[in-house]
Amino acid sequence: MLESEPKQVSASIEKLRSRGHRLTQCLKLLNYEEADSNDSEAKEAWKTILRKHLAAIKSLLEYLKNGIAWSLLDDRKQIFKELFAEISNSLDSYMDYEDEETRRTINDIIFLYKEGANSFRTSFINESYIIDVFNKELERFREEETSRIEKNYELDSQDIAFKYPDETERKNHMVLKRKEELFDSYFGRAYHDLGREIKLLASYIIDAKLQDYSMIYDFMRKYVALEIAKEKLKVKNESVFQNFIFKDNVDIDKVMRKLEELVKDKTISAQKHWFIVYKVFRAKKWLTTDTQRRFREQINVALKGISKTTQEDFKAIDPYFKDNDFYEWTMDDAQAPQCCGLYKEMAMKLDAEFQDSKYAKPGTTINTRRIEKFR
Repeated sequence: MLESEPKQVSASIEKLRSRGHRLTQCLKLLNYEEADSNDSEAKEAWKTILRKHLAAIKSLLEYLKNGIAWSLLDDRKQIFKELFAEISNSLDSYMDYEDEETRRTINDIIFLYKEGANSFRTSFINESYIIDVFNKELERFREEETSRIEKNYELDSQDIAFKYPDETERKNHMVLKRKEELFDSYFGRAYHDLGREIKLLASYIIDAKLQDYSMIYDFMRKYVALEIAKEKLKVKNESVFQNFIFKDNVDIDKVMRKLEELVKDKTISAQKHWFIVYKVFRAKKWLTTDTQRRFREQINVALKGISKTTQEDFKAIDPYFKDNDFYEWTMDDAQAPQCCGLYKEMAMKLDAEFQDSKYAKPGTTINTRRIEKFR
């Protein structure tokens, strides 16, 4: 989840507050023990507990330092001022009870509290720090959200296929649409007014002292959507693959390019694996005929020099895979060959990838001959 980091920071601050309270209470009990019985074993027991609290407090402060310094949200300076005010007298008092090593730990903790109260960012500031913080979060956002944003691009592009049947005109319209959406967002307007300088925008966002990422992610979503639209515009029409067996509404270029990727990333790593691909497309009813020869011709012509498959490869497939639909393949079946698990995993991956919404020509559905406008 994209919001996990700010939630973890908030939870850690509460843990820090709790540890501070517990340390203060333990110190009071140590003082009481000294004033009452002055039992050395009892005092040492309380010191052992106090040292554990010190170690936990230091660990939490170090975690928070890194988490807050590399966040675009509020640096929580006021909270650290309050937390330090609550514990500073206890830390100073506890110094008198401990050895030099533990006193160094206490001094480290005092320094970290003061650093937080002054803003943990001050320890990281350099020429590139602010843009580095922004880019770190933007990359995290891209990793988690790009596939969804690309899918939305394809769906939106299909929606306007009738109004803009020319691909280049349609791509230009998508760029303009995404740009309008970006500049209409809260931080998008600031980005525009700041001369579209990301570094200036990053400073603007940090100065806003936000408590969550909702407005930042709204900007990033629209910013990445515009990037994607611009990249799509740069891509010129690629050479058309000859269609031997797929239905008219299948975007054959897109299907073949994806199959080429699957060969290169070793998802399809053996010539026999093309039978699995055939089974998936056949089950989806994307093929005009069940003739395996035509499917092999499609692969061998389209992916010449990259991959190939033969009649012997298909003949070598165990009858179990030929006689059962791929979603019925299971290692629980006593008749299943040893490779069943691998074949089933590959088939399910292919089934999930090749969806009508992604691989139909714009404005169509694969298993409908007429053109349909998506609503």
